[in-house]
Amino acid sequence: MSTPPFSGFDPSVPGQPGTPQSSGKALASLVLGIAGVFVVPLICSILAIVYGNQAKQEIAASGGTMSGEGLAKAGVIIGWVGVALGVALVVAGILGLVLFVLAVA
Repeated sequence: MSTPPFSGFDPSVPGQPGTPQSSGKALASLVLGIAGVFVVPLICSILAIVYGNQAKQEIAASGGTMSGEGLAKAGVIIGWVGVALGVALVVAGILGLVLFVLAVA
């Protein structure tokens, strides 16, 4: 069994022609989504959803020259989870405050 001749193209080296570049907005969406769950729930989560949707549109319009659709999708999903957690925390805080005021009065 012989090996094919070297063509000069190495897919592991970024920046070569034919190698799709990962979207920066997709990566930002993922990072913001994770930060939205653990650090600043509502603000980072909403930004993750916005950047993730923008990244998915850019990737679709790039004609295969950009990658990162999975990162963008994960960022949007985690962003929505962060929004849900943020809303749940706000509701729990309001409910706790109401119950505290009723118990004191």
